[in-house]
Amino acid sequence: MGSRIRVKNHRHGERGSTIYLVAGSLVILLGMGALAIDLASLYVARNESQRAADSAALAGAKVFVESGCVTSGDCTGEEATATDRATQAAGLNLVGGFPVTIQSISFNETSQNPQITVQLQSANLNTYFAKAIGIATAPTVGATATAEAYNPSGAAGGPTYCTSCVRPWLIPNCDQTLLSPPNVPSNLCAGETFLLNPGGNYGVANPGCTTAGGVVGETIDIKLESQPTLYGAVDVDNGAGNLGDYQQAITTCFTGQTTCGVRNLSILPVNGATEAVTVTGAENLMHIATTGMNQQDTIDTTVCPPQIHAGALNPLVTNGVVPQGAVVSTSDSIVTAYIFDGPGGTTLPVPTVNPIPQAVNIVGFAQIFVTQADPSNIGDVLGVLLGVAGCGSNGGGSCGSGAIKGPTMLPVRLIQSGN
Repeated sequence: MGSRIRVKNHRHGERGSTIYLVAGSLVILLGMGALAIDLASLYVARNESQRAADSAALAGAKVFVESGCVTSGDCTGEEATATDRATQAAGLNLVGGFPVTIQSISFNETSQNPQITVQLQSANLNTYFAKAIGIATAPTVGATATAEAYNPSGAAGGPTYCTSCVRPWLIPNCDQTLLSPPNVPSNLCAGETFLLNPGGNYGVANPGCTTAGGVVGETIDIKLESQPTLYGAVDVDNGAGNLGDYQQAITTCFTGQTTCGVRNLSILPVNGATEAVTVTGAENLMHIATTGMNQQDTIDTTVCPPQIHAGALNPLVTNGVVPQGAVVSTSDSIVTAYIFDGPGGTTLPVPTVNPIPQAVNIVGFAQIFVTQADPSNIGDVLGVLLGVAGCGSNGGGSCGSGAIKGPTMLPVRLIQSGN
């Protein structure tokens, strides 16, 4: 009888223990929820933050290529524009549903490869279960990225670089303004010097602005009609001779990646049809209206690097982003053309009816601001040199996974991504 009373009292003492077990289990479950859901959310936010930093750094570095300051050798004057562009790009990204905060933007211009570093932070991110277990402070994630305008000119070795949006124009490795002597004479153009020095891994022969004896800001005549053995129109159909596609390639550009080295290209004939299409394509490119040329973008070469002013038909003006006449860092009038060279002064064929295939040694690219179709020589195109880039000693190869790729004359690449 006494033993039954003791057992009953013992069971009575265990009443309510299940509540403690359930409560303890809930704490453990909430902690596991905090780890599984909140940490996963923070991981996603960390990736979003890094993508924002990467895109901001790449957008800032692209300004250096567009302005021509890489060839001039001094991009300090473009740092304010690069900062604005990086800030705008970062603002297009949300982290955890909230805008990011730029902590710092810094620059490094070592060896004519200007770099921009963007550091940003995302604070007060949402958590779902962490607060239930006493973690009241909202977490913060940050990210850092560094991008550069990669300049292979004069490089010994290094990766193959590829560019896209190349217009269907070939220009020789000749500087129309800086003559020889005293400069080293080009093997293609009598009395002219090189744009890219073959004896120096195709480094820029005369870097800097024209106001100081350099190439940036020089006028250039793409002499498709007046000197067809040195300046060529490339048939984008590889021999089909479709002038409609050629005109579209002038107005838009090639979308595929292009590398240096010996390439088999088809050269279009120089005739009235080609000349007329060249003029139409160039005027469409520049947004020249039927009312006159005052609708297009203009360029001021009295400053270094040259400044581009938006015309009335610039998309930034028509969309209300900037007023007419504002200084802009990009323009539809900016094109990239092939620079070719060859042993022994190899020139281009001059077809009369059908395109002629030709092995052409591409040694670099030229960035040109197109100003007008030449009224004197109908097939020629006039412009201003914004920059040139040589391929270095590792110019050949393919645009495979090991190549550096970019949509501009010089590739823009990330060299650091992450804290």
